[in-house]
Amino acid sequence: MLIRSLRTIPPSFVLVLLFLSFLGWHLSHGPTHEDLPSPPPAPVEAEPKKPRIAIVTFVTEQRSYLHLSLKNHDHYARRHGHDFIVDYEAHTDRAVVYWKFNMLERLIKSRKYDWIWWLDFDTLVTNTGIRVTDIMEEELRQVERPDEVDYLFTEDCNGLNLGSFIVRGHERSLDMLHDAWAVHDEAKTKEVNMSEQDALVKLMKGDKYTGKFHVVPQHKLNAFPEEIPCYQEGEKVWEHGAFILHFAGAWAHVKSDDPTGGLMKKYESEIMWGDWKDFY
Repeated sequence: MLIRSLRTIPPSFVLVLLFLSFLGWHLSHGPTHEDLPSPPPAPVEAEPKKPRIAIVTFVTEQRSYLHLSLKNHDHYARRHGHDFIVDYEAHTDRAVVYWKFNMLERLIKSRKYDWIWWLDFDTLVTNTGIRVTDIMEEELRQVERPDEVDYLFTEDCNGLNLGSFIVRGHERSLDMLHDAWAVHDEAKTKEVNMSEQDALVKLMKGDKYTGKFHVVPQHKLNAFPEEIPCYQEGEKVWEHGAFILHFAGAWAHVKSDDPTGGLMKKYESEIMWGDWKDFY
């Protein structure tokens, strides 16, 4: 009788039962909370890209403060992750001081650096904890079009001083260097000797480079010691804890067989080095 009853069940009803049975099984074995895919992680904001900085100088002869200057500049570069580049030869038909322009041109064309910081060899970074990038950012915030500024200069009592200046590592920065060479070469045809500083000053007085350079207060980037009282108008003497100390023209202010070397040795004890184990 049971078999006969089953035979009378409509096929459609059997299909419904099978579907409901499958649905019940599927729901009872569905994914648990643990099986659900994890939501994508929240996007992490990328840290601002640090500018690539090269610290650049040259020395072409033996000097009493050779080791101190090299050690000081290299120490600072290591502490802040910059490159330190030194030339020991100068191959130029112009005065040797123009070799700095050759170095700048070479490094700009390499496209390795966002900024190039020129430091004369007779300088000391007396507070290695100060970041030159902070000074750059602070100064560029004061100009109307910071992206158009290619040079950060300083001045002393005589005007422009190139003992410490910063150049943007962009090929447009080469225009001013090339024009300075042209100014020198033109003066030479008239038998006039023109320094690299004088050549740049002449360009800075014209209209072509308006807005292309910014003058930084001397004490921030190119301070002088009390022995060399040639400060930019309104500026002050170097103080302990300041960033840079430059012994420009020491020969004219200090009576000694080695005026620059003597001052370098005197102020060596004022250098705030930081702990070399943190970065060496």
